Amino acid sequence: MMDGASRISGIAVAGALLFAVSGAAFAGEVADKAAAAETLLQAGKAADAHTALDQAVDAFWKSAPLTLKNARFVNEAKGFGDYVEHQGSSFAPSSTLQVYVEPQGFGWQEVDGGYKIAFASDVEIRNAGGQILTKSAAPALLEKTSRNKNREFQVTVGFQLPALKPGNYVLVLTVTDQATGHSAPVELPFTISG
Repeated sequence: MMDGASRISGIAVAGALLFAVSGAAFAGEVADKAAAAETLLQAGKAADAHTALDQAVDAFWKSAPLTLKNARFVNEAKGFGDYVEHQGSSFAPSSTLQVYVEPQGFGWQEVDGGYKIAFASDVEIRNAGGQILTKSAAPALLEKTSRNKNREFQVTVGFQLPALKPGNYVLVLTVTDQATGHSAPVELPFTISG
């Protein structure tokens, strides 16, 4: 098990290596801040190293595109990383599906008392050939305000399936960051059982 200093050091080195190969202009700011964190850590200034590492992550976050990770069907979601995963990807006709996803690379809107994270999400159901069979009537709006620029945020969207015939389908969830206007889709194949 790593101690805190070793973990920060490992993260800083990994971050510097990752961004060193990502391109000179982009890597400059991120790699420089990660290297500063490493130097501060080696000097025994752990609190300052944390601050520098946060600045490196913030520089990366602002430069990265909006991405969606950990997309899955769930039976229940209470918060970031706190969900009950649906076993498999088979559903009965007319089921209500819940999709959980963790966006990364989103922006924040400054508001009184903090920073607001806000997303709009749209759902489409497509057949195996890609034809759109149905979609959400209006975007679901999700938001949270925090005193800090929180990076842990999950989007959980429920969607009532129409009476589809047994077969293979794809749910396409498109999430749009209200702060940046950037969108990212994720596709989840599923089956309607007979």
